[in-house]
Amino acid sequence: MTKSKAQVTLNEENIRKNKRHIFELECQASTSYAESMLLIADIEENRALLSRNFSASFNGNRAIAVDNIEDLYRCRMLMVDALNAKVDVEQNFKSAMGNSLRIDLLENKFFLNQKLREVATQMTAVNELLTSLNKLIADSNEALADQGAEMVAQNAEWIDGELVRMFEAVSADSNAEIVKSNADRLEGLSAQADDAEKEESMTAKQIEAETKSILDVGGDIAARRVRIQAEREKVVANQKRSSTLMSK
Repeated sequence: MTKSKAQVTLNEENIRKNKRHIFELECQASTSYAESMLLIADIEENRALLSRNFSASFNGNRAIAVDNIEDLYRCRMLMVDALNAKVDVEQNFKSAMGNSLRIDLLENKFFLNQKLREVATQMTAVNELLTSLNKLIADSNEALADQGAEMVAQNAEWIDGELVRMFEAVSADSNAEIVKSNADRLEGLSAQADDAEKEESMTAKQIEAETKSILDVGGDIAARRVRIQAEREKVVANQKRSSTLMSK
């Protein structure tokens, strides 16, 4: 057997190995794509749950709780206003206590405003991350568009005769170079596939833990809503009792 014939036979054997390797990697790539899309869907679901928790906690629980506190301060002010001051020292107490209560309310408002600024800061950070994510996707899409344009140009060259010229210039040795290059690239892809599988497994576990945490927080928010609403009933009762002082 001549050297050229031996090389052809070796090429055929290696090409078959590469084909099998390609098939295995195609299966891995398809599975990885499906799993990644499912992970993204789970992440989107978690984001929706987080948004629900935020709305329930911020627009719901917080709004009621703030109203409760402010109404309780108003009840205190009403109680002080209802005091019947007969001498200067009693009037001074009444005025000083009224000012003290208003300062209490102001301090509370300043504290709540500070928390609002902290919320705004973190929401800005979230939006920055989403902006970065959108840019990542946009850049990826732009790269795909560029790749498509390059491939269109290359396909035109192949149609115009470049592929035929490569085909007519082929030899056993040049084929061996292609086969070797293919094998090396497949090895690199195998390593990427293994890394991707490990990363997907870790991400899946993280998402599962996050989902449980988010649902637990949602349960806490619901329980807190019950408590705040119960407190609201007490506030209303307190308002009614305070209002009776005005008629005495």
